[in-house]
Amino acid sequence: MINVLVYIVDALRADHLGCHGYGRETSPNIDRLAAESETVRFSRAFAPSTWTKPIAASILSGCYPPAHGVRTRSDLFLKAVPRLPELLQAAGYQTAAVSTIGNVSSSLGFAIGFDHFNDLYKDPSLVARREVSNTGAWKLYFEQDTTVVLPLAEDVNEHAFTWLDGATGQEKPWFLFLWALDPHDPYYPPSGFDRWSDPGYGGRIDGSAESVRQVRNQADVQRLLDLYDGEIAYTDTQFGLLLQRLRELEVFDDTLIVVAGDHGEAFGEHGDFVHGHLAYDEVMHVPLLIKMPRGKKRVPADVRKSCGALVQLTDIAPTILDVLGMAEEASEMQGKSLLPVLEGVSESDRAVYAETQSSIANNRLLAVRTERWKYLKVAPPAALDGEQHGSQTTGWQRRMQGYWQHLTNPEMVKKLVRNPMFYMRRQMADREMLFDLKADPGEQHNVIGGFPEVADGMRGLLADWLEQCHAYARISDQQAAGLGLDDETRRQLEGLGYLQ
Repeated sequence: MINVLVYIVDALRADHLGCHGYGRETSPNIDRLAAESETVRFSRAFAPSTWTKPIAASILSGCYPPAHGVRTRSDLFLKAVPRLPELLQAAGYQTAAVSTIGNVSSSLGFAIGFDHFNDLYKDPSLVARREVSNTGAWKLYFEQDTTVVLPLAEDVNEHAFTWLDGATGQEKPWFLFLWALDPHDPYYPPSGFDRWSDPGYGGRIDGSAESVRQVRNQADVQRLLDLYDGEIAYTDTQFGLLLQRLRELEVFDDTLIVVAGDHGEAFGEHGDFVHGHLAYDEVMHVPLLIKMPRGKKRVPADVRKSCGALVQLTDIAPTILDVLGMAEEASEMQGKSLLPVLEGVSESDRAVYAETQSSIANNRLLAVRTERWKYLKVAPPAALDGEQHGSQTTGWQRRMQGYWQHLTNPEMVKKLVRNPMFYMRRQMADREMLFDLKADPGEQHNVIGGFPEVADGMRGLLADWLEQCHAYARISDQQAAGLGLDDETRRQLEGLGYLQ
């Protein structure tokens, strides 16, 4: 009997973990899991978007954002796409989830297929026990003032332990899906975990979301990185306690464990901070570890240390189903099982993709990455129904519709007046970018004009992918009616900047 645990750490960069070569000891528990004889670490795993909600839907459905329809701040996860929890539930699994963020909540449709879904950020006891962040001064992505309860990874454990105690020992196997909010900004490492900060730092950066806009020099950036690493170390400690509980319950060996970041986090590498923007590797490259259950597949030592295949978070669901002997149930997913990669099947021609469009007023940010090349495209807003609209006029009409919605909000008008260049810059980025990752792994030099044939090939890959997604969306475009945001979810998403 194989149990399944999926543990997602929000905003976790791959290159800030010890098992990915980071110099600080931020992740000893994740590193030990990576060293297990049955664990494979994928060194080149990538997110299909650069913010949480579309990525969460991709993890659970094995489909890309243009296919599953969760693309903007207002989208609900309701399309008739395959869902991992539903498939496991139908196979006799006990299913449960604990989420710390409104972007992965029952109100948005993420509870479908789960016997129990705990929207942890709504827990009234957390208001007294946990940090309540006033993010009203954050000018990066949000439009309204509010307060936000920030659940911690230990709160996830508290609820997960209770559920595991009841589920373990039952005749049915279980699937547990956990979403830890740390180290998402604001960067507030709990007591004892602000380990790397310079005691001589005298700047204004305190980890709050609003202080990100006050970064002026490298010392300020380093202060953010120090706080961010502290949050990773805290989350890793709590993850270690979760693994310990699995061992105490004597189910660790028989559990398929998946650990991943949903997206990375930027610290000025390309002029931006946090996430939700262009899919440079600091935001697109994420950790992905898969520990096989006992006796299912022994991972070769050279693969276990580091599997360099290009993979995406869309591959998680089909891989889990394949391990469980349910590969047929994954046939309608766009992601691929990673078991053939572990068996030596080469996919050297594979590409990975990303799409980000937070609202109909925002540009559509597209990416395709191959072994050597990364192609980024900034396009006008696309339709939200899965259909392509090729005319520039249509894109600008949709953009103006979104702007008008923003301008009806007096707070948004104030922000535009105070900082017009910030919003203008986000609309005036290069239309196309091409990076030679072999010569320029930091993606600093746009060589779109120097390699026209490569650029044409990448455009073709992107066009083929979008058409596949659109065809998929047309087939599965079945929306459920009457499911809207509850007050708690709306307030949290407003505070974190995802709703106006």
